[in-house]
Amino acid sequence: MRFSRSRLGALALTTALTMTGCGALGGPDRHEGAKATAGAAPEGAADLGAVVATRDVQISKSRNLFSVHVELYELRRRDGFVTVNVKMTRTDQGTGNDDWQVSDTFEGDTISLTFAGVTLVDRKNRKRYLVARVDPNTTPDGKDSQYLASTNLSKLFVKPDQSIWLYATFGAPPDDVSAVDVVIPQVPVFENVPLG
Repeated sequence: MRFSRSRLGALALTTALTMTGCGALGGPDRHEGAKATAGAAPEGAADLGAVVATRDVQISKSRNLFSVHVELYELRRRDGFVTVNVKMTRTDQGTGNDDWQVSDTFEGDTISLTFAGVTLVDRKNRKRYLVARVDPNTTPDGKDSQYLASTNLSKLFVKPDQSIWLYATFGAPPDDVSAVDVVIPQVPVFENVPLG
């Protein structure tokens, strides 16, 4: 796929924003009495807008069942792209050493350790949008880094009461599309999410 100079600039901006924000996967916050956070909160969390939908789900992983509260933030077009941002908080109390290793939980059809299994469904035009990618020949870290989505999820272990922020970026649907369905593996579909 070839990009024009303006599209390359928009892609670089989007990548920089998402890498410094929602895609940052830092260590847990160890403040006494506060909820620990795996995956640093986005520096501009207020810039994500409002939470537009939530789901309480049971995620099955490695013969364990984890209760997770999912918050979906506003979908907004920016420079020809739209980014899905979610916050996931583990709500079960767990027993012993049973951290949720996120790894391939959200791979979908992508077969990767990323958040690239997410898709957008445009009902109006009957189209399904996949996570944006870059040329795999230009990504030194292998196939997972070709996706414009949270990566290195095999290194992400979530304890009870911890939260993680994940993102996936897409080419934006046409301007006349005002809502899409957000499909996240293992999470019930978020239907008719407004697209600004």
